[in-house]
Order: sequence, then structure tokens, then C-alpha cells
Amino acid sequence: MSDFKSNEYANLLGGRQFEPKEENPMIGWRGASRYYDPKYREAYALECKALKRGNVIFADEFAQVFDGFSIGSNDLTQLTLGLDRDSALVAHLFDERNPAVRRMVTIAIKTAKKYGRKIGICGQAPSDYPEFARFLVELGIDSISLNPDSVLKTTLDIGNMESSTTIVDEMMAMAQG
Repeated sequence: MSDFKSNEYANLLGGRQFEPKEENPMIGWRGASRYYDPKYREAYALECKALKRGNVIFADEFAQVFDGFSIGSNDLTQLTLGLDRDSALVAHLFDERNPAVRRMVTIAIKTAKKYGRKIGICGQAPSDYPEFARFLVELGIDSISLNPDSVLKTTLDIGNMESSTTIVDEMMAMAQG
């Protein structure tokens, strides 16, 4: 869905011709603001059609049309688990690390890679759970959105993981050679 900020859309191929220039795109023409604007009516209709077809399940088909993907892990978790994370009755069940959610993320990333498309993730999980961030890196995700308070810790953790992998690969190559 259209949760990107106008400046993020503008930076996509061909985006500048459609997006307004805003002083504060964080709270500007995004999400619900777009949906009730007549200028976005046709695009919103396309989003509704896409929802009927399913997001991750039809990633192969979407890859034929789109240059890249962005996983909204909060929304994907709610849809996969069939619950509202803001409901006090079921919020305790909301967990992006759930195996079903991880399977959907895996499908999305592998499909994007299969077609040479970029894929990123936004949502709380990589900021809250270092193991989830490592899981994403292991799958080959291209970008991870993080909360400001977790950027340094998560970046260092991923850097250490990637360094360890490189060292192990080099040692294996030396042992075989």
C-alpha cells in the first residue's frame, strides 16, 4: 500500500513526474492522505485490485511489473496472523518472528532476488530483534529500515555477522586450496 513518503516515491524511476514536492513529506501526502485525494483515485483502485490478488503469494506476477518491493513487516504480520496488533485482546499474539511470517518474508525476498529486483523492509522487527535482522541479511535483503535508537547496535551486529561469515569462507577456501 502507499505508505511511502512523496520524496521516496519521487526517487523511484519516473516518480518525479507524479509526486508533489513537500516541505515535510513525513506527514504529508502519504497513506490515508493519498486515498481520499481525487488525484490518487486511479492508483488507489489499482492497489485495491492488487490486495484482492494477494501480495507475497503473487510476488512472481508483481515482479513482472515492479522494479522493487518493500515489506511492511507490521502489516504483513497482521495479515498473516489475522490479528490487529492494536487490539488489547490479541496484541500479545503479534510477533514478526512467528514461523508463518518468517516464511512469507522468505518467499518475498527469494522471489525478488529470483527476478533481480531490490527488496527492503520497514517495520519494528529488525529494530527490536537482532536475530530477525540477521535472518533478513542471511536471506539477502537489500535494505533494512531501523529506529534511530537501534541503528548503531543493529549495524554493528550485522557487520560482525558479515565479518564472521567472510572469515569462515576464507578459512574454508584456504583449507580446500
